[in-house]
Amino acid sequence: MLRSIMRAIRVHKFGGPEVLQVETAQIPRPEANEVLVKVKAAGVNPVDTYVRQGSYGPKEFPYIPGADAAGVVEAVGNGVTNVQVGDRVFCNGASGSYCEFIVAKAVKVFRLPERLSFSQGAALPVPYFTALRALTYKAHAQPGETVLVHGASGGVGIAACQIASGLKMHVVGTASTDEGAKLVKDNGASAVLNHKDPNHAENLKKATNGKGFDVILEMLANVNLATDMDIVAERGRIVVIGSRGKIEIDPRAIMQKESLCTAVALMKSTDQEWQEMGATVLQGIEAGWINPIVDEEYPLDKAGEAHKAVIDHGSGSKGKIVIVI
Repeated sequence: MLRSIMRAIRVHKFGGPEVLQVETAQIPRPEANEVLVKVKAAGVNPVDTYVRQGSYGPKEFPYIPGADAAGVVEAVGNGVTNVQVGDRVFCNGASGSYCEFIVAKAVKVFRLPERLSFSQGAALPVPYFTALRALTYKAHAQPGETVLVHGASGGVGIAACQIASGLKMHVVGTASTDEGAKLVKDNGASAVLNHKDPNHAENLKKATNGKGFDVILEMLANVNLATDMDIVAERGRIVVIGSRGKIEIDPRAIMQKESLCTAVALMKSTDQEWQEMGATVLQGIEAGWINPIVDEEYPLDKAGEAHKAVIDHGSGSKGKIVIVI
């Protein structure tokens, strides 16, 4: 018989990391085409902090933060055929992941290969599916093209480097520390530039001998977007993945090159796209070019510290922040 109560982080009001409190909550129950997963690790994403602060859409209180998780299938609803009770899985769920149990749509639940830990599994959904969606669905990047990954040492950045390299693209990353630069290079980038260098914009131009980047994955558009428009190649594509504010741009910068500036929002993916992306991610894991890097692990009662880390580390991060349950 399933338990009815679990430990969970619940948020009752918008605010700082201190609003993340451990409480008890009802264990959700899977309905048709849903899966109940006993969470072993939960991924912490920057968007979780934006939601907590109240700067990313409305929210009903109380709520359990997070969406990414890895664990073991506890129960399945009617119609679920892709996984069964006892399977190791990773998922993107709707009921919150900073807790002991999460419910997810079956199309967003994937078997976790044995070679990956649960923490690595929790690092997969938002970072890897976002990077893959940005590269393939939005930028339509092709083998042989040159891709610039801003903030390449973070969770999405490392994912983008691994995927772009695995799909035979030429990758240039940015990082702000020697340790971060080594990590980026070890994960597929042929060159890494320090964005704190006073000559950073000029260094970016030199990286392509003035041709410009075919694809730019932008993690901090409010800082970099104007520069991106200057260094993108003719008919190049800029994909905005993250931004923490507004920026003023000159549209002529993209008009003159017929370049494209678009954006990615993983939540807009269709069920079919989730399945397609999942197949590619699993293929990359099997082939060895997808290998999640976990920076730090925090226990559930230190979720507030995990939120501080995911923002404070910024471009100095070295992989994914994870909560272990």
